[in-house]
Amino acid sequence: MLTKNQTEILNLFRRNIFLKISILQLAKKLKKSYQRMYESVKKLEKRKILKIEKLGNTNLISLILSRESILYLSLIDEQEAINSNLPNFNKLMEIKEISQYLILVAGSYAKAKQTKSSDLDLIIVIPNTEKAIEIQRLIENLTLTFHPKVHLFVFNNKDVLEMLLEKKENYGKEIFKNHIILKNAYVYYEILKEAVENGFQN
Repeated sequence: MLTKNQTEILNLFRRNIFLKISILQLAKKLKKSYQRMYESVKKLEKRKILKIEKLGNTNLISLILSRESILYLSLIDEQEAINSNLPNFNKLMEIKEISQYLILVAGSYAKAKQTKSSDLDLIIVIPNTEKAIEIQRLIENLTLTFHPKVHLFVFNNKDVLEMLLEKKENYGKEIFKNHIILKNAYVYYEILKEAVENGFQN
């Protein structure tokens, strides 16, 4: 398990996976001592969660999307979702037909800018072998009586990957910028890792 300091560091990178920062900057941002941050970063480097690169006289820290970092990032995301007080969170988690899929919320709720009239933008990401239209119809029926109204999007993994790799702005990039991951966050990070490996940049 990660220490509190290590979790705070990883959470910073979770909010900006392309972040490159020095230990001094990190200490200032998290309001921690340099020594504590140095020790935590070195331990995360040893576990291949962070990497340290020398740029001139400065050591810059960045995130590695490794198996271990994806595990911890996913845990932080799903804990955040539990604490977010999203409407109908428990009901959504109880829908067994989508329990194995990546489930996210985007839009105004993800930005914490929702109003009484806001819809809940729900995104479900399914394997490439499954038909999005069938899942869409099923979940629309199951969430018909939910309040606020559910605005549902169903994508295959490859759809999300292709959107991230497009040069122009699109809904996939909007999801990347603002989202709350409700379930199976590791799928999100696996898609993101593939996108980064194929040239996706912030």
